[in-house]
This record gives sequence, structure tokens and C-alpha cells, in this order.
Amino acid sequence: MIIWIRNIVVIFVLLSIVYVILSLRARFIQRAKLDAEYTAPDKSKDIAVSKQEYIAKGMQKYGKSYRPKLIFGVYLVPVAIMAGLIYLVQYT
Repeated sequence: MIIWIRNIVVIFVLLSIVYVILSLRARFIQRAKLDAEYTAPDKSKDIAVSKQEYIAKGMQKYGKSYRPKLIFGVYLVPVAIMAGLIYLVQYT
């Protein structure tokens, strides 16, 4: 039983590291897109806010979107696969 607990802890730590890396990478990419959008020379509308305010508002919208929630699938997908495999091994 102790081995199972140790394995679960190790898997959780590895999944947490992957989650943090993916989350930070996605936020960095979104921030770069907002920066490029702000500095684009062919803007169709005049932006009367500063660059920091524009990026902050864009990141708030990003935080409410589905993409950060989908990254949480890093935890759900492997657990679902493992549960399915355990079920198949035990009951088939």
C-alpha cells in the first residue's frame, strides 16, 4: 500500500510540473500576442489606453476563457486513462 501512495505522489508532482510549465508557456504566448496586437501598424481602431493596461485587460479576458481550464486536463486525462486501464485489468 505504501508503494501505491508513493507512486501517486510522484505522479502528482510530475503532473504538477507539467501543468505549471504549460500554464506559464500559454500565458507567455498570450502576452506576446497581445503585445504584437497592440503594436501592429494596421490597427483598425485607435487604442487610447497604455500598453500595460491593454495587456492587463487582455490577460484578464484570457484568464476567463476556456484555454486555462483546458490546460487543467493535464491532471484529468492521465488519471482517466489509468483508471480505465486498472478497470480493464481487474474486471476483464
